[in-house]
Amino acid sequence: MKKSIVFSILAILLSLTCFLFSCDKKDDDVKSDNGNDRVLIDDGSIFYERAIVEDGIETVDYGGRDFRIVTHMESEFNFPREEQNQGNLIVDAKLERNKKVEDRFNINMKLAYTGTYDEVSDWVSKTVLSGTDEFDLLMGMLISSGNLVKKNLFLNWYDVEHIDFSKPWWAKSNTDELTYNGVCALAISDFNYSAISSTYCMVFNKDLAAAYEMGDIYSIVLDGKWTFDKLTELVKGIWIDDGNDTADNGDFYGMAHGNGSQINTYLWAFDNPVCKKDEDGVPKIAIKTDKIDSIVNSIYDLIYNTGGVYYEPNAVSGSSYASDMFFAKKAIFTPAQLAFPTGENARNFDNEYGLLPYPKWDENQLNYHTMADGFHTALAIPKTCRDTDFVGRIVEVLSAESWKTVTPTFYEIALKTRYLRDSESKEVLDIIIDGRVFDFGYVYDGFQGYSFTIQRMMQNKNNNFMSEYNRLYSAARLQYKMVVKAFDKMAS
Repeated sequence: MKKSIVFSILAILLSLTCFLFSCDKKDDDVKSDNGNDRVLIDDGSIFYERAIVEDGIETVDYGGRDFRIVTHMESEFNFPREEQNQGNLIVDAKLERNKKVEDRFNINMKLAYTGTYDEVSDWVSKTVLSGTDEFDLLMGMLISSGNLVKKNLFLNWYDVEHIDFSKPWWAKSNTDELTYNGVCALAISDFNYSAISSTYCMVFNKDLAAAYEMGDIYSIVLDGKWTFDKLTELVKGIWIDDGNDTADNGDFYGMAHGNGSQINTYLWAFDNPVCKKDEDGVPKIAIKTDKIDSIVNSIYDLIYNTGGVYYEPNAVSGSSYASDMFFAKKAIFTPAQLAFPTGENARNFDNEYGLLPYPKWDENQLNYHTMADGFHTALAIPKTCRDTDFVGRIVEVLSAESWKTVTPTFYEIALKTRYLRDSESKEVLDIIIDGRVFDFGYVYDGFQGYSFTIQRMMQNKNNNFMSEYNRLYSAARLQYKMVVKAFDKMAS
């Protein structure tokens, strides 16, 4: 992207105006903004390219009607007044999106209820089962919302007017992994910003990697040779004691590793999902593959036997100790999420660092894969909804406007222009995003399936997968059976 274009876009975003009026452009250089009277300038940017994509939704005046959202994560769309107009690119882009949709349809986006994800799930369950019309849309925590599907609380997205999963603002997984028997209960679109920002990746300290003569790691990635064995080879044996003769987080390591989904992500990175559809299209448990024992033992060896990894088994996914060690220059590699470069510590870090995908299992694997942390939001419409035409229309446009403005602000401006420090990281970013996986077995795990098995095994220093698989099988089978039954009921 040319520098003049970048500065132009930044100025536009900071003033909360994504597009300009023009009276001196040729007719073929300008287009109408979908749903508005504004004219768009063809500046060659991704914002223009996306803005001219029609959402196909007729504008309706709803006379100031509230659009009521329930969520555990207010920052998906709602910000206190003191957080507004502070120059935060993502916040500004979300607010501009909200205003555009509110003005176009004469609605008010309203927070109907918030709390912890458990509190939100309880409130949604009680409200819907009571039959009262209290909210229009749930932006719920992925795993807890998936578990609510068993209670038959939501509508089938395919039955909602105006929703078009073929549009680019909807995750492809909606129609692939997350649809069964013509039913999609939870959907993911660009309106779920957290499903993008919480996507797992890895980062490495380029200065330290050079000091240890690790070679051109980017070339390894781009040549398709970034495998788990390669990662293990690079970090093995890298440990410098701080003088107390004890391996702890005060020492220097090849890698600092968290538990939780930093461990779980390897399943999907290695193309070993929890569930797959059988020949009849029914989701079935599929985690027990020919390579699963090797996967478990390889992860175990990385964190316990290489001597180059500091792993804290009791740390949850959100714990910062691994990234703290990275910023303290006590680790060369660490798992992270895509929001990592936007944080204050990363912005102020005085070493050069780069972005990497999670490694492949081996070179025979065609693509790099990853997942988003289960804390991110997914969308559901309660079956108490009395106006699906209204809700479908607004959700479709909010998703479209997020894809047009919020997502490219995060990718192109916050990451690629402001925070990522080299061209290779920008290329790798696209690889990471293209490799996102939303597995039916993860979304509908309900903390009863196999999606969190590997993290628990590593936490307990256990590498006997078959023993754990057999121990959990009855509960996991029942969980997925109940979810499939709920889908069948929604289809009838």
